[in-house]
Amino acid sequence: MARFDYTGLVADAQALIFEFGRSVSFIKFDTTPADAAQPWLGAAAPRTVPDATLAVNAVFVEPDSTRALGLSHTDNDMVKRSEQIMILSPGASDDLDTYQEVIDSDGTRWKVVGVQVLKPAEVVVLAFVGVMR
Repeated sequence: MARFDYTGLVADAQALIFEFGRSVSFIKFDTTPADAAQPWLGAAAPRTVPDATLAVNAVFVEPDSTRALGLSHTDNDMVKRSEQIMILSPGASDDLDTYQEVIDSDGTRWKVVGVQVLKPAEVVVLAFVGVMR
């Protein structure tokens, strides 16, 4: 059986999301404890110097508009806990589950509550990220 090449599909998804979406930045909080003797206190300012950031374009939709999508591709609990669902096409790679926050183009901060991906092969075609304020 021939393998399907998803390159064109990913390019189409990225082009549409770029055209109709907006720029967002995923933030992975700094996890280095401020005091090594008291690691349970956590980092002093985890947002100040994050461990990683990822800039992508995303389209935001209301959770109710993803009802059919939620039945087949996303965790229903994620849809219930989310104020918005971000749809993006990261392409090859990034493990979006490791990011805790998203900063929108207008400066709004969103907490990541769940991530589901459409990954029919080794390439992530679409990612659905549930967020809340």
